[in-house]
Amino acid sequence: MPLKSKYLVFLIFLFFPIHSIFATEPEPFSKYKQIAESKKLWEDRYWILLLHYTKSTLGWESEADSTSFFLAPKGKKNPKEELLSTLNAILSPASSPNPEDKNWMHPRCKFPERTRWLQEELGIQTSDLAPADCSRYEKWISTLNPKAAKIIFASYYMNAPASIFGHTLLKIDSANEDRKDILEYAVNYAANADPNSTNAIVYAVGGLMGGYPGVFSLFPYYIKIGEYNDTESRDLWEYELSLNQNEVLRMTRHIWELGSASFDYYFLDENCSYHLLSLLEVARPTLHLRDRAPFVIPGDTVKKYIEQANLVKEIKYRPSLHSKILQKVRSMNEEERGLYEKIIGNGDIAPLFANQENKNIRISLLTDSLMDSFQFRRMERDPFPNQNENYKQLLLFRSKINTDYDDSKNDPITQSPHVSHGSSALYNEVGTSNLGTFYGFGYRAAIHDLLNTDTGYVPNSSVDYFSFKARYYENTKKLHLEDFHFVRLLSLTPYNSLGKSVSYFVDSGADSSVYEKNKDRQRNALRYEAYVNPVYGSYSLAQFERDAGKDRFERVTNANLEATAGYSFQDEFSPGAKRFLFSVQAGFKGRYNGRYDTNAVIAPQGAAYFVANFDSFKAVLSLHYYAFGIYNVPNDYKAQLGLRYAIHPNHELRLEAKAQRNYNEASFSYVYQF
Repeated sequence: MPLKSKYLVFLIFLFFPIHSIFATEPEPFSKYKQIAESKKLWEDRYWILLLHYTKSTLGWESEADSTSFFLAPKGKKNPKEELLSTLNAILSPASSPNPEDKNWMHPRCKFPERTRWLQEELGIQTSDLAPADCSRYEKWISTLNPKAAKIIFASYYMNAPASIFGHTLLKIDSANEDRKDILEYAVNYAANADPNSTNAIVYAVGGLMGGYPGVFSLFPYYIKIGEYNDTESRDLWEYELSLNQNEVLRMTRHIWELGSASFDYYFLDENCSYHLLSLLEVARPTLHLRDRAPFVIPGDTVKKYIEQANLVKEIKYRPSLHSKILQKVRSMNEEERGLYEKIIGNGDIAPLFANQENKNIRISLLTDSLMDSFQFRRMERDPFPNQNENYKQLLLFRSKINTDYDDSKNDPITQSPHVSHGSSALYNEVGTSNLGTFYGFGYRAAIHDLLNTDTGYVPNSSVDYFSFKARYYENTKKLHLEDFHFVRLLSLTPYNSLGKSVSYFVDSGADSSVYEKNKDRQRNALRYEAYVNPVYGSYSLAQFERDAGKDRFERVTNANLEATAGYSFQDEFSPGAKRFLFSVQAGFKGRYNGRYDTNAVIAPQGAAYFVANFDSFKAVLSLHYYAFGIYNVPNDYKAQLGLRYAIHPNHELRLEAKAQRNYNEASFSYVYQF
């Protein structure tokens, strides 16, 4: 049978009438029901896991949101009722209420893991089970032939809102040793929405608020490799689990059961990684991976797997197409690299053939690098001139030459997520400014800022979700909200002849600026008093002007929305660590507060970034200029210099300086990440 005909995408099951099952209670039901009640089987952890129940102050409630996942009318909130309904259903003969419904299955077939577990726990004789044709399920499980499992982490992808936290999926390995690794199947849990056809803001808000149903699906692994490795240029990290075959079988049977389920999808907690944790708990109930945390970040869940003793056996790196190119180019000598850059500058491959006999050129290494580069440009929809014809020539040429290099020892381009810093952070700072000394604190829900170490994250990027900093100024004796980021994204992707990616910055929330206090009303009143009472009034007016000079400015929190785009430059091709990056961008800045006549202003913005990275040490200089003068209000700017020293991936010390209109400060901070 052709492989494609074996694609196993879960079928959507239709709700079937539960009341019909209760109408004909089978004889053995009473006996097994009595045993179940004596054991209070619905309180068993495994039943709780199979039905995805969680307990709150209001009682039990399943995280599954589709009625088709339950056999009892109140099964979503009643584990006992659902267990007894399941017991009754698997003992009762039943047929589809709609003869034309080809997807209908007997509960025994629809819920094979529930059936297996109840049979084991209650000692149900096979002859007591209702007769049922489960050939569809049996064909599905025999095709998978599950034996082992891997967690797959697809690295962070800054060009899609749903992927900036990374993504995890589950790979089921077959007992069939003749089946190639990429032909195995991968279980994916994702929001059932198309981000390409949905407004990005609407999609992001919908994902944050649980606006989309999350569903499980099954694909051949090579399709996901093509999607992540090639199309999106995301590295894959494969974590092989130590589950035995029985554990994998339990989990796989439950995956079949989830074909009828959907869950409200939330980007920050009930997401892809959260529900994979629940699958692992079904496989091995002694694991407690879903202990509640405010946010579930895919990279953090990978750390959970690593932290479990002996759960992860091996870690494998599968570089993206872009990373493969960089690995090859960085392994080239200077002459090879110069020739490579010359060819991809215009796509003319004639210099390759002209250097066939050059002893300093490893011709197969150069040819493979060029073929990958041609493929990458096609994926980027930015093909070279004569792309197809030249690519065919490269293929033909490569078929005639031997391999003259070894790439098995190339270093990964990115680092695995389990060695990254924690995604949440606490900030503690002390500083001085022209408004006086201040003490500050802050919090970041997720996941990474530009001064952090890049290990395990996209280099030179920032993804801030729900972060804020607050300060207490000694002079004013007031707590001030310095900034708040509902979401702040920064991507500084190098521009070169291989890829012409756009760098960007988006920020929404609040920031701070300094304004001169308006004391005209007080001043005019004192002037009038000095006129009618020259002796006392003049003294008061002089005192007022003296104090006003000391207390001339105040720091104000503004509602903020801004975005810029541009290009970044870095020497990506030379070997060794990438130390420096420069970026220049332009865009707009919107600011709202009561200090403007129009309350809100939207003005052009220019921005530049300079990053210097020396492992434990990192320096970032950012410059922003806001042309508010178009509204006849003063222009503003923000220049920031940050120096970071990482004591440990989760512990950082920072020295920072900032200058704005009418304001400057210097601060020292300690950052703890977890």
